[in-house]
Amino acid sequence: MLSDKSPISKHPQVLMLLLFAGVAASGAAGLGPAKDFTVPAATDGSLIHLSEYAGKVVLINWWRTDCAWSQRESPKLVGLYQRYRPKGLVILGISDDHGSTVGEIPAYLKRYNIIWPVGLNDQGEFMREMIVQPKERGSTPGNFIVTRSGEVMYLGLDRTDADWQKLENAIAAAVAEGPGKATPIQPRDLVPAPAFSLPDLQGKPVRLSDFKGKPLVANFFTAQSCDWSGSVLAKLDRDYSARGLQVVGIDLFDDDAAIQSCKSRFGTRYPVLRGDQATQLAWIGERSGWATFFVSADGKIFKAIKDSIDDGMEGTVFPKYADQLVSRR
Repeated sequence: MLSDKSPISKHPQVLMLLLFAGVAASGAAGLGPAKDFTVPAATDGSLIHLSEYAGKVVLINWWRTDCAWSQRESPKLVGLYQRYRPKGLVILGISDDHGSTVGEIPAYLKRYNIIWPVGLNDQGEFMREMIVQPKERGSTPGNFIVTRSGEVMYLGLDRTDADWQKLENAIAAAVAEGPGKATPIQPRDLVPAPAFSLPDLQGKPVRLSDFKGKPLVANFFTAQSCDWSGSVLAKLDRDYSARGLQVVGIDLFDDDAAIQSCKSRFGTRYPVLRGDQATQLAWIGERSGWATFFVSADGKIFKAIKDSIDDGMEGTVFPKYADQLVSRR
């Protein structure tokens, strides 16, 4: 371990060279400049943005309540945080919990005295948004470090004493580093939602511009994927329509009977449109059969969730984004 009294610790550039050498030797990945990401907080209705911590050393901890390795790591992280927080360390926890275990998060945080911000896995979007996806992605506990100059590195899994030593060394080197010349993490620019004109089930054309000034949740689905979030979207429509939120379903290439079957299973009241390949590619970027977009009242994509996970987090995550949309009007 590199102690604060080590002669090397007085030379941040040497420390960072050693850190990068250690990263390369261990197979960990230097991922380049960090990009902003947004996840919903696990404990309240706020959002966590990486860009809010620009200029600090950020340890991003990917963990899960029922992971024995995470349980082993948490007390050590608390000690690490107490030691390096005065020197500019921030820890952001991102829980890999699923629908069956997300309710255990508050008790877990209390048990281990975790006081740093903790976000939800957002259907795994955080991992998919990383510049390079490490081969262990999805495994816990995994750690990323963002330097003061905005570079992000994947430190790998924490399963052995050597893994933890590597993490400690990386933190010691990063907090000793100056700001450098790299551009700090910039807040993500929200891009306009692509325009569309699609027929509803009666053949009437519906355009994106018809919803101008209203926050929108657009769900692309097929007969095979409508179960993934059908009940959550129906509830979202019931709970938030009076507050101005518009939910729209966009079916991808099913016949009338299949669409009506999806609607009847969940008591869908919101409009369902017939999608086309051009709209599918413009919004999702690929020929995928499921995606959900949260669009702000000014027509910009506030959050895109392009995949679902088994026992997913739609029921927890979607209302958090709905709250944000209606409060931003």
